[in-house]
Amino acid sequence: MEPEAQQYERQPIETTGLVDKGPDKKKRRRLPSQERLRNELVYQLRDSLRSTQEKMNSEELTLAERQRWTQVHAYTAQVYNTVLKDQQLREWERRLKEIEKRWIS
Repeated sequence: MEPEAQQYERQPIETTGLVDKGPDKKKRRRLPSQERLRNELVYQLRDSLRSTQEKMNSEELTLAERQRWTQVHAYTAQVYNTVLKDQQLREWERRLKEIEKRWIS
């Protein structure tokens, strides 16, 4: 085996931090709620949109680089809009269920 491969083999495996490492830990951490994950995703997408906006408007970059950043920006905006639509649909579903409960009661 190559020395480089051996070096990586001995490194500990990192986790996402959502649950404790290894089977010896009995207590698990609570996973973040869907809502919190969605909110974090919205925050990250907004930050990404700001960054790509700066890159695509930067006159220091070549035209090809700016075009690539414009493509990344457009894709990020599509994902952002999809996440926001999903949030809005979930909110409408929640409100509709409340109205149905009141109507039936």
